[in-house]
Amino acid sequence: MDVTADANRGLDLSRFVEIGKSVYSLVILLVLWEVVGQLGLIHYYFLPPLSDILIRFAELTLSGEMLFNAYLTLQRALIGLAIASVLGVIVGVLSARNDIVDWFFDPIIKIGYPVPIISLIPVFMLWFGIGDISKIIMVAVGTFWPVAVNARESTRQVETNLIWSAQMMGTSDRRLLWRVVMPAALPGILTGFQIAMPLSLIITFVFEMVAGGGGLGALEIQGVRSFESAQVYAAIIAIMLIGIGLDRILRFARGRLLHWT
Repeated sequence: MDVTADANRGLDLSRFVEIGKSVYSLVILLVLWEVVGQLGLIHYYFLPPLSDILIRFAELTLSGEMLFNAYLTLQRALIGLAIASVLGVIVGVLSARNDIVDWFFDPIIKIGYPVPIISLIPVFMLWFGIGDISKIIMVAVGTFWPVAVNARESTRQVETNLIWSAQMMGTSDRRLLWRVVMPAALPGILTGFQIAMPLSLIITFVFEMVAGGGGLGALEIQGVRSFESAQVYAAIIAIMLIGIGLDRILRFARGRLLHWT
């Protein structure tokens, strides 16, 4: 019993040490932030103390303003990402499996992928206005490219021996796609999702900063215009927490879906 208890304590201590190693630099940075702010080494408007930012964050959360704006941002980003994911996977897989589809979409992908999507905000505002529709469409367009490119490349890299083996066993083309190609390409497809997810938040946040209409980006600009720097940093913390949360969810889902890897 004593040996087991000592072993458990040793495991708990080692786990605590590992956690400390992973966050110690962040803790030091946050402490320095608070000290610099409290001593007034940097003007309050540029860098308020971390404690003031957290108080403002709590006030906005308790009033419901932060939660409502976070909901708007998250809704726009996820709807746009969902549209891009469906279309991107379809186009990417078909481009890898069909020469005619690849002939049509390859130049579009080569031209569209490198274009900074943020530069097209004025165009989307002209075409679709400044409401939810324009933000969702822009997110869908901006996140389509990494999903499509990763889906295409991962499908192309499926081992030929796997396909030949399935064909020799009499597998039809439809079953070949769903039972061999898609499972083999899934790691690359999920990598495309992981790239597109933070991009969807960035596009939504920036569009809200420019066009307004609510959301965390609009909340941040509101803080700039009213000279409430604590609110500016509170909005940044909110979008960071959302991004970290979505990343953890996607990593968990990836682990469950790719349990055989």
